[in-house]
Amino acid sequence: MEYVFLSPSWFFVYSVLLEAFFAVITMIISIYGFRVYKLTEQKQLKTFGIAFLFISFSYIIQSVLNLVILSKLDDDVALFIKLNSVYLLNLFGLYAHALFFITGLFLLTYITLNINSNRVMLLFLSVLLMAVLLSTNKIFLFYVLSSVLLIFTVWYYFSNYLKKKSVNTLLVLLAMIFLLFGTLHLMYSVENEVYYVIGHILEFIAYALLLTNLVIILKHGKKKG
Repeated sequence: MEYVFLSPSWFFVYSVLLEAFFAVITMIISIYGFRVYKLTEQKQLKTFGIAFLFISFSYIIQSVLNLVILSKLDDDVALFIKLNSVYLLNLFGLYAHALFFITGLFLLTYITLNINSNRVMLLFLSVLLMAVLLSTNKIFLFYVLSSVLLIFTVWYYFSNYLKKKSVNTLLVLLAMIFLLFGTLHLMYSVENEVYYVIGHILEFIAYALLLTNLVIILKHGKKKG
């Protein structure tokens, strides 16, 4: 049996708000990536924008469906049909989030590998998604695969920071580290709800760092302009 209600009841509202916050930040980063791509026409920046667009969609779906679940849980009549619909909505929300998020995360990792082949990208992405879809424990495997992808991404940004020791590269590196540890905590949330809370807090720090980095870049851009 697969556990799907990962959040403790007292944290559910906060998780909805945090997911909406994550969705906004990742959407802003995606839009910025597309804007820079139009100016530079660098293919990697286009992939970067698409990656964060998928990640943003993953949080949008999850936060919207959790809002629907919250409205159903607030109803004063707790019929079996309503409880069953809440379960199915939560299950769909988790699976949709997993597929969109891991697609975005894979695209980010793919950029770091410097492989310029759409066929290779589609092959690896197909294998990744099929592995999650066919798994008997989709959520746990999703977190495991996400952690592996993030380890490669952290290694890339760590190497990048050693080459360019700037505030921007440090913020991105720290963001990816926090996102990695957040994902690792979420992986164990199927056993203990406390890990779900810690995971979301670590994700919040990661996206706050990415937002800070984006603000610094935009400020420097305005000064140059």
